[in-house]
Amino acid sequence: MSRYRVLLSRKADKFLGEVDREFGLKVMKEISDPQNFPFLTTHHDLAKLKGRENYFRIRVGDVRVIFKIDKSSKTIYIEKIGHREAVYE
Repeated sequence: MSRYRVLLSRKADKFLGEVDREFGLKVMKEISDPQNFPFLTTHHDLAKLKGRENYFRIRVGDVRVIFKIDKSSKTIYIEKIGHREAVYE
């Protein structure tokens, strides 16, 4: 299986820069395992977003990581990382 490349949006990168370092590392561990995308193992809390093609979310505590998978270019684009109550806006 070939590896996927992970790209972060500016908003996602900003969020990671603002959170506690330990928590930021935990989030990065969840999203930086591209060899398993899009076939994530069961330890990930993954859900497909309704009404949006190729969009998914991973839950890390109260934080959600919203991303799109482009299979043709083998890229995962992390659009948003944020707390549950704000990330879906």
